[in-house]
Amino acid sequence: MSNQRPVLVIPESQLLQIINWGALAGIVALFGIALHGWLTLPDTIPVHFGVDGRANGWGSKTVIWLLPIVGLFMYGMLTLINRYPHTFNYVVTITEENAFRQYQIACSMIVWLKFELVWLFAYIEWQMYNLATTENPTLGIWFGPVSVILIFATVAYWLSQSLMAR
Repeated sequence: MSNQRPVLVIPESQLLQIINWGALAGIVALFGIALHGWLTLPDTIPVHFGVDGRANGWGSKTVIWLLPIVGLFMYGMLTLINRYPHTFNYVVTITEENAFRQYQIACSMIVWLKFELVWLFAYIEWQMYNLATTENPTLGIWFGPVSVILIFATVAYWLSQSLMAR
């Protein structure tokens, strides 16, 4: 038995193409919010939020460019690695028979995670903008747990799909 996995080109479904376009729209939104914030915000804005969602760190408004830059880098890297599903780690053994379906599932998970992460960044960016002019800035206590649950639920769903498609 060879350790070499089949190298396959996995076509994107129409739904995944739409999700990818949605992620790209999130990148545009990130930079749009940052540009608008750069032009209109005061020099000091909330830059860090505690577990309870309250702003507990203030800093220069140049920080408003951090999330768009990190988001663009993340978007680019996830797009790039999605072209090489044969290099991913899998919970099942990849064979000639299951490779196509396992690669489809893995690529779908990456696309969904990319979409979710970019829009989480866009939400945080928007909140940084909004909360910079609020007297008692807070993301809300629900933001952290909901974000973590969303990401872990996505991974759990796609891993379960992978296990079912052995």
